[in-house]
Amino acid sequence: MTVLPEVVVRVLGPVEVIGAARAFRRARCLELVAYLALHPAGVSADAWTTALWPDQLPPDPTRFSTVSETRQALGRASDGSDLLPRGVGRLRVAPGVTTDWAQFRSLAAAQGAGAEEAWAAALDLVRGPILGGLRSVDWAVLEGVHAEMERAIVLLALDVAKRCLARDDGHGAELAVRRGLLVSPYDERLYRLLFLAADRQGNPAGVESAMGELVRLVSGEAVQQLKAPCGRPVDPAEWVHPDTVAVYRSLSRRPWPHPSASGRRRVR
Repeated sequence: MTVLPEVVVRVLGPVEVIGAARAFRRARCLELVAYLALHPAGVSADAWTTALWPDQLPPDPTRFSTVSETRQALGRASDGSDLLPRGVGRLRVAPGVTTDWAQFRSLAAAQGAGAEEAWAAALDLVRGPILGGLRSVDWAVLEGVHAEMERAIVLLALDVAKRCLARDDGHGAELAVRRGLLVSPYDERLYRLLFLAADRQGNPAGVESAMGELVRLVSGEAVQQLKAPCGRPVDPAEWVHPDTVAVYRSLSRRPWPHPSASGRRRVR
């Protein structure tokens, strides 16, 4: 039997808990909910304790109070049971607790009629850097959870953007790309599509703005501040991947010179 979610832990951006009985007053309690929600099969005491306190394990009273306060904050299900059930040795949230990541995966897997609407809804769930606001996401990196989420979001953003461009929907492509950049801001595949999205919208300034954004990101300086000896802006080829430069130059209306051999580093 499918259990409808009563609480949603949002992890595709700043961590939030929607539907909890009350606010989480301690950062560790919010971290515990995020960790448990992303491990719905349950985890051992050693696993969640190490995730929250990777440097030094806390005394038992600290662990017990963290679980107790988290249970109280989550509250009870509609049938009166705890959303964080009591157990011996392992912790596991109730089936009524889900995540926006689980919702994303379900929507992203849609096929057939209505699939593109589902994919757009999946991307709409992405609000910012994954697991934003937590003091540490080392456990998510070490377990591969962070990489899995980032990869899935970027691949969907790329796919949706390409489909939009194929039907000359530059605005839709831009929206999809921007969602991907929220979690993977250095992915130049997304920027190439961003150039194309601006061009499809008849916005040459948008092409230049997107390249400026990328160069600022990888160089730490504004494009306007990067001056060659002749006083012209430094060629973006000095900073970004050749494939990115090729797409940009095919759309840009600027008379860029041939890539210089000044020896400035390239970002690959």
